Amino acid sequence: MKKTRSRIVIQRDVLLVEIERRCQDAQCTARTRLGLTKDEARTYCGFECERCGQFWDDLLIERDVPEWWEELTITDLYAVRENRSGAPEKASEVVKRMSENYRRNQATGDEEENSF
Repeated sequence: MKKTRSRIVIQRDVLLVEIERRCQDAQCTARTRLGLTKDEARTYCGFECERCGQFWDDLLIERDVPEWWEELTITDLYAVRENRSGAPEKASEVVKRMSENYRRNQATGDEEENSF
């Protein structure tokens, strides 16, 4: 009889960086260390103090991740944070005009203006 073995699978993510922050409460000032993966670094917007439990708003800066800063900014580090509210963005005036022109051209069948 063959014995089946259970396996515990732990998903592993490569840490991008370890950052150290201090609690901003004047009475606490505890040091908090955070290990972040690339995905966590893209969405990082603050930390919770390990001692007092308060959440403090915070941002990564180039000094925190100098080797990966360019990649994080190219992959919309700031856009991910700004869209966390879930509210739909209002289209700018230029986008509205371009959309109206596109719809008008599609309705009339005019393809000459769309060619580059």
